Amino acid sequence: MSRTRARRYGHLDEIREINVMPLVDLLLQLFIAVVIFFPVVEYGMNINLPKGTTDTIKREQTRTLSVDKQGRIYLNDVLKTFPQLRQDLKTIARMNQTVTVLVKADEANNYGAIMQILTELHAAKITRIALMTQEDTPTRHR
Repeated sequence: MSRTRARRYGHLDEIREINVMPLVDLLLQLFIAVVIFFPVVEYGMNINLPKGTTDTIKREQTRTLSVDKQGRIYLNDVLKTFPQLRQDLKTIARMNQTVTVLVKADEANNYGAIMQILTELHAAKITRIALMTQEDTPTRHR
């Protein structure tokens, strides 16, 4: 059989090494496609949130927790220190299980200050928390 092959392909040299350039080209093209494609893909889950309004929250069942630019904390517009706030939140949670705490913070505050407030709310076992925002008004082009 080798004689037949030698006669039939006698004029061709035997290939002694594999040409990997087409494989490298293919892998490079796949790598480029992945690098371009993945940043475009939206990460996260597609979640349809339930609809609701703030009309269901009764005014007497809410408390407002505010943090101003300087980091001072106010509970229902009364200045509080962290120990006072901790005690007041525990009292509120004990007296009213369905209380909703509305957290307002100035945009100049850092993330750590807001996290301290949320930690205190969690420690007081208050589970109904709403972070208040201001509606963004689009600028008009003239």
